[in-house]
Amino acid sequence: MSVAPPSPSAGNPPSISESGRRVLTIFPASAVVVSSMVGTGIFTTTGLMVAMGAGGGDILIAWTVGGIVALCGAMCYGEIGANLPRSGGEYFYLSRLLHPSLGVISGWVSLVVGFAAPVAASAIAMHLYLGRIVPSWPVRSMAVLTILLLSILHSFDVRLGGRVQSSLIAVQITLFVAFIVGALVRSDVNRQSFIQFNPSFWSSSAFAVVLIFVSFAYSGWNAAAYVGGEIHRPERTLPRSLLLGAGLVAALYVLVNVSYLSAVPLAELSGVKEVAYETALRLWGTTGGNLVSGLIALTLLSPVSAMIMIGPRVLEAMAVDGFMPSSFAKLNRRGVPSTAVFVQAALAALFVVTLSFGPLLIYIGFTLTIFAALTVLSLFRLRKDPNIKRVCVGYPVTPLIFLAFALWATVWSISSQPVPTLLALATLLIVYAGHAVTTGRNVKSDIKTENNSE
Repeated sequence: MSVAPPSPSAGNPPSISESGRRVLTIFPASAVVVSSMVGTGIFTTTGLMVAMGAGGGDILIAWTVGGIVALCGAMCYGEIGANLPRSGGEYFYLSRLLHPSLGVISGWVSLVVGFAAPVAASAIAMHLYLGRIVPSWPVRSMAVLTILLLSILHSFDVRLGGRVQSSLIAVQITLFVAFIVGALVRSDVNRQSFIQFNPSFWSSSAFAVVLIFVSFAYSGWNAAAYVGGEIHRPERTLPRSLLLGAGLVAALYVLVNVSYLSAVPLAELSGVKEVAYETALRLWGTTGGNLVSGLIALTLLSPVSAMIMIGPRVLEAMAVDGFMPSSFAKLNRRGVPSTAVFVQAALAALFVVTLSFGPLLIYIGFTLTIFAALTVLSLFRLRKDPNIKRVCVGYPVTPLIFLAFALWATVWSISSQPVPTLLALATLLIVYAGHAVTTGRNVKSDIKTENNSE
């Protein structure tokens, strides 16, 4: 079965055969997921949790819940991606399964909120950590240079970009494991801190905000869906890469927090933003703290690279359907939408030099949660077709768990953090109004699924 295009006018088709683009196997695809997930959140969020009243046990519960929700989302996206194996993520899925307008809005949101802003934020965070080692380090200019160099790399070749991403994630995981083992061996493990619970905290608005922070730290579990058109045997590889990547990160996140709690008394973590640095400082002194800062900067190179790699595929998919200039869909001889790569790079660089990203945490998390929830909801529509590939374990409980969490987080976001959530809603209304004006009409598409016979 084929998917009908949702657009009133289609862009120029890609200049390379589809089968020739499907070069990403299970490990590069999983590397994209892991490197997209591991960013600034794991290094900053725990101290904020303690300041809000969380005990050590509450912290481990929050990170475990976040991992379970991410795995539920990964299983849902895995089934959708297995049946709609194209690049573009939520844009492509929502366009085909719910309505083209939702797809276009999610595409714009992905471009700005999902990729360009986080690319800029991670690049800045990377060089802030380097600034702890080198006095007067030019953070913003070096962040722009990092974005430019990685964009040049990922505009050249899919295979080369995939190999580099796999190498970065291998380094990233190695550093995480070394930090965890080193911290547990060096510290006097205080098991009492792991069972410090504050039951009244669980029903408070503070706990809701904590889970929103955790959700933001886990964002990226759906990364492989954005490069579905470049994954080999996507009906098998895409679901497995999502689960493997999300599961590995969930385990790492919990163990990293065990390391924090083992090394530093809970009271001393309260309000600390650079938790990993504080842990290293306590265990290994100033030299160790500086070394860990450098390693964290290296770790943050991986999510910047991953988002630069996958974000342009949204632009490409929208251009193919006629919602972006056709040049964004044009592929170079190695199958990369190079123009789209540099458009995203320019937008991310603009954010680096103009914006402060502190207030964006709730804004980004809230906005992305809405479209992730809509995509998971579309799985129920997909399931009406008896001929689809059914790979989501635990359906319908799995999507219902994800949707319940998304609804709960959305309600609490609005009540406890009204300013950034209202800004997010305003963004959605502006994007929708712009879409309505530029298209002049709403276009309905046939809701179909496709079987990949490759």
